[in-house]
Amino acid sequence: MTRARAIAAMATLAILAMAPVLVMPVGAQQPSDRAKRVGLKVKCMCGTCDMAAGICSHPGGEFSGPCGTAKMMLGEIDQHIAKGETDEQILQAFVKEYGPQVYTEPPKSGFSLVAWILPSVYLFAGAGVVIFVIARWRKRPAQQGSLAGGAPSISPELLERARAQASRETQD
Repeated sequence: MTRARAIAAMATLAILAMAPVLVMPVGAQQPSDRAKRVGLKVKCMCGTCDMAAGICSHPGGEFSGPCGTAKMMLGEIDQHIAKGETDEQILQAFVKEYGPQVYTEPPKSGFSLVAWILPSVYLFAGAGVVIFVIARWRKRPAQQGSLAGGAPSISPELLERARAQASRETQD
């Protein structure tokens, strides 16, 4: 009897271990590592997630995981790989199909190079403006009638009158 239980337990464990393979539909394949790597360079074009096809997790949907569009795109990438195409040829095929918005980051050539250069230009221009303004503030002449500490100067007569009034008010 115990031997039969052990065999049943082993069979149950084997079935549970193979369950993910059994549940996967026929013909569905996991994308290759190269397909996932190229998929990181193209955007999932489902229109809702705006993530890379290689890491699409479809947040906010009724399920979590790659959407059908991302799976289809990864399948297309695998088909291009099977034809022996290079990564650049695969990317160009997707650009031809979807347009330049398929890129997850703009290419570093042509007009898209502006998107890479302008943040640095803005940073240096902003730093230059800040340095210019601070230099102008420091060179501004001191106002007439003020001391080095920045307080306005008070005539000795007014100061003496204020001291006398303060001593009268505090003696009471």
